[in-house]
Amino acid sequence: MSHIEMIRELARQGKSYTEIGTIAQSDYRTVKKYIECSDFNEQIPCSTQRPSILDPYKTEIRDLLEENAQNWHKQRLTAIRIQMLLKERHPEYAASYPSLQRFVRVCKRQILLDKQIGFDRLIWHAGEAQADFGEADFIDADGEIRRYKYFVLSFPHANKAFCQIYLGENCECVCQALINLFSYLGGVPLIIVFDNAIGIGHRVSKELQEHRMFTNFRMHYRFTARFCNPYSGHEKGNVESNVGYIRRNMFVPLLEIPKDVEQFNRTELLQKCEQLMANRVHYIHNQPVNDLFTEDQKALLDLPAKPFIARRILKQQTNGYAELVLGKKHRYGLSAGYRNTTVLVETYPWTIKVYDAEGRYVEEFTRIYGDEPTNSINLKTCIANVVKKPNSWGNSLLREQLSGENSLKRYLDSLRDSKAIQKALYRFSDAMETFGYDTVMLAFQELIERNVDVTNEANVLACCNRVSTFDPHKSENATGVDLSKYAALMDDGSQVEGGGYENK
Repeated sequence: MSHIEMIRELARQGKSYTEIGTIAQSDYRTVKKYIECSDFNEQIPCSTQRPSILDPYKTEIRDLLEENAQNWHKQRLTAIRIQMLLKERHPEYAASYPSLQRFVRVCKRQILLDKQIGFDRLIWHAGEAQADFGEADFIDADGEIRRYKYFVLSFPHANKAFCQIYLGENCECVCQALINLFSYLGGVPLIIVFDNAIGIGHRVSKELQEHRMFTNFRMHYRFTARFCNPYSGHEKGNVESNVGYIRRNMFVPLLEIPKDVEQFNRTELLQKCEQLMANRVHYIHNQPVNDLFTEDQKALLDLPAKPFIARRILKQQTNGYAELVLGKKHRYGLSAGYRNTTVLVETYPWTIKVYDAEGRYVEEFTRIYGDEPTNSINLKTCIANVVKKPNSWGNSLLREQLSGENSLKRYLDSLRDSKAIQKALYRFSDAMETFGYDTVMLAFQELIERNVDVTNEANVLACCNRVSTFDPHKSENATGVDLSKYAALMDDGSQVEGGGYENK
C-alpha cells in the first residue's frame, strides 16, 4: 500500500505516467491502474475455475465416490481404481493421473464435510441426568494401588455430579450405583442418558437391546432411559466433563478406600461429592450449582415403596472339577459333590451366591473382575475336598493358600499317613463351624507349637475357646494379673519377664 500511495502522490504532483513509472520502478500499465483506481475495498479472495480435461467426467466421479462412501473403509474406491474404471467406460479418456488424484482428494474432503453435523448447545431441564463410567487408581485397604471404575451421575441443568466406586462396569454395578444415589437424593431423575456401551445392554447391528435386569430396574423406578449413538460421547458432554473433573479434583492425590467399598459409597464418598460441589459455580448461569440443584430435586420422581435388588439370577452348569465359570475366565470352586450339576447363581456387584437346583444355599464368593483368568475357592470347600481325598494334600489348593511359614502347613507336610492328615483337617473343619477360620488357625498353630495332639477334640475346643477370648501371642501374661505375690510358692526360680511363670 505504501508503493501505491507513492504512485498516487507523484500523480498529484503533476508527474506523467512515464515519469512516475521511472521513479517508482513500475510498469506503465501498473501506474495507470493504481492512479485510475477508485475502489480500495478489500475483496474476498476466491479461486477461479479454469477449464479442465476432467470436466466431462467430474459428475460421474462424484457419483462414484458418494455411492462408495457407505462401504467399509478398507473397500472404498481409490484414485487409481477410478482411473481404471474411467478408461474402461470411456475409451477417449485422456486425463493424467495427478489431475484425477487432486480432484478425487477435493471430492472426498467435501463428502466428509457434508457428513459432519455441527454441535448445538442443548437445553437440559431440571430432573434430567446423564450417566457414564470413568476409571482411576485408588489405595485399597491393603495399601496397594488398584484401578477401579467409578460411576458418575450428572445433572446438566445444575452441573452437579455424584459418583460411586466399583470394580466393573456391568449391569449390577450400574443398578446398585443408581439405587444408592436415588436413595441419597430422595428421588429418581425423569430421564437418564446413558453411554452406548455402559454394560446395561448390547447392540445387535444398529439396534440396542437392554439387559432384562435393567429393563426391570427401569420399570421399577419409572424413569426413561436414552442411549447415545455409537462413538458419540458429545451427546452427553456434561457427564463426560464431570468424569474428568471428579478424577482431577477428588481422586488426586490417590484416594484411600476401606475394605467395605459399598459402605464407603453410601456414606463418605457422597459427603466428598458434596464438598467438591459446594463452591462450584455453573459455567453458563454463573450461579452456585447447589442453588440450581434445588430445581432438579423438586423435579425428581418419588421413590418406590420397595427398593430394587441389584442382582441377576442365572442357571449354570458346573464342570467336572465342580467349578462354576463366569465370564468365560473366572472360576469359582464348589465342593466335589457339585460336579457336573446345575446350580442357581445370584450375581451382585461385589459377591456371588450359589444355590443348588432346589434353591438351597451352597456358598458365597467375592466377585472377581478383570481380563486375566482366575480361580476362587472357599477355604471351607478346600478343607472338605482334602478331607475326602487326603492323598491330594501335597498338590491341593488348600496347601497353596497356606502361604509362608505356616505351622499347620509344616505339620501336615510332616505327616506320612493320609489318615492322620484326614483326622487333623476334619477337626479343623469341625471347629470352624463354631469359631471361624481365623480363631481355629490360631488355636491349631499354638497346639502344634506346644506338641499337643490336634486330632483330639477336647484339646482343639479348649484351645479355640481360650484363643477366642484373647490372643495367646500378645502377652506372656495375657490376663494382666499381678502374679508376684505367689513368688514364695515357687522355689525353682522360674519367674519370667512380665510377672508370670513358665509352665512346668
